[in-house]
Amino acid sequence: KLFCLKPLKLHCLPWHLFGSPMGTIPDAGADYPREIFPLQEGMPADWKAVEKLYGPTSKYAGKVYCRYYSVDGKHKHICSPRQVIAIDCEAKGTDWEPVWAEYQRIVKERDAREAEIRAADRDARGLLAGEKREAAVKKFHDRFGGLVGPVVFCFAGWTTRWTYQPNCSQVRVEYIDPHGQIFLLLKDLECLFQTQLDNGKGDHLEKLIRDAQALADSEVFSQGSRKARETGGVYEAVGAEAVADGGEGRVLTQEDRAALAAKRQGNRGGREKGRHSKRARLVLGAEGLEQTGWASLGSTDDEKQAIVYFRRFLRERGFKSDVELLLLNGVAAEQKYARRLRGVYYRMGELVAGQPCYQKLLHSQKRGGKVGCDSIYLTWNGGQMKWEVTTDLRETRPVVACSAVLGEVGPVSKAAGPWKVQDGNGDFFEDVGLAIVEAGTE
Repeated sequence: KLFCLKPLKLHCLPWHLFGSPMGTIPDAGADYPREIFPLQEGMPADWKAVEKLYGPTSKYAGKVYCRYYSVDGKHKHICSPRQVIAIDCEAKGTDWEPVWAEYQRIVKERDAREAEIRAADRDARGLLAGEKREAAVKKFHDRFGGLVGPVVFCFAGWTTRWTYQPNCSQVRVEYIDPHGQIFLLLKDLECLFQTQLDNGKGDHLEKLIRDAQALADSEVFSQGSRKARETGGVYEAVGAEAVADGGEGRVLTQEDRAALAAKRQGNRGGREKGRHSKRARLVLGAEGLEQTGWASLGSTDDEKQAIVYFRRFLRERGFKSDVELLLLNGVAAEQKYARRLRGVYYRMGELVAGQPCYQKLLHSQKRGGKVGCDSIYLTWNGGQMKWEVTTDLRETRPVVACSAVLGEVGPVSKAAGPWKVQDGNGDFFEDVGLAIVEAGTE
């Protein structure tokens, strides 16, 4: 349970030190409960797993949890692979640690193979990172120059959408290709175009770009932002037609915008039926457990007090005095999940995806001043080469926030920004204030 922290024991230590995540999102089209047998390589051959859904009266209704059972029926409702291996080795009179180490090696190798496949797929789709990305962008610039908004606005068949965001009084610009793919960063588009050219699939790009450069008009392009502000909603137009024919774009009110977001969410759900989604749908309350007093982190002094308190608490629970703590702060107040993200995170006892993983700590006055954990994690995504804030530690997981794509793995406190934060509808927006800093020792 959230606030029941007991002395550490082998059989009480699944993925982290405070208990397992409170459920995960079910796979689209799957029937529950579902039995998994045999288990993955490295697990005992005479065990099975059963995935079940939390019941309708549970706080986590509709989410999935997993339990392990020995085939002979002697052991039931075991929570984690580590527990399974320990129990199985104890019954066989063997040492569990080498078996657990071998299992971790197998998992790490499998994750590495899958990461290589994903990396090759990303490269083929132009989703490059690090030096590859910069080299592709430079090569594109050498041939065409850098893309700018007025030019992309004039791509034949493309739509440009300006969205007024009342919470921050800014206008977000999206570029939508004829197939409906949305681009927020022009650098992403440059990288994709150069990849297509390098792969022999970009014969059409020379004409597309040169024609748009000839039509580009900064004044016409700037009207999109003005119209979005004037209406307080969304303005979109097919640029080449608007410039050549004086065509009018489409204006959407805030109500229209909400309906568009709902439709987009519905389309996303429809595409996910019958297959696994690459990113699970986020189900997360905006408030979470109320944090009061210094635990609300309302000031710099509160942050300092929280770090001191949590470090002393962890030390009393048997952690090392220099246990790594991180402070996540600076999230814009208008962000839906600002309260859930902001907080002190401790480094968990095991690596995830081969890198340190952190979980957010909580302090509850309503529960007698007890300390526990939120189901919010800071973890590395090796497939996409970026740090993420998630509510799950499985490979396919919902993401609350993420760093920029990195060229190589490094400490999360050094991760390149700006970070992007989800709005609850599956869309991510940059938050230049979000920062993660290492908390010093006492």
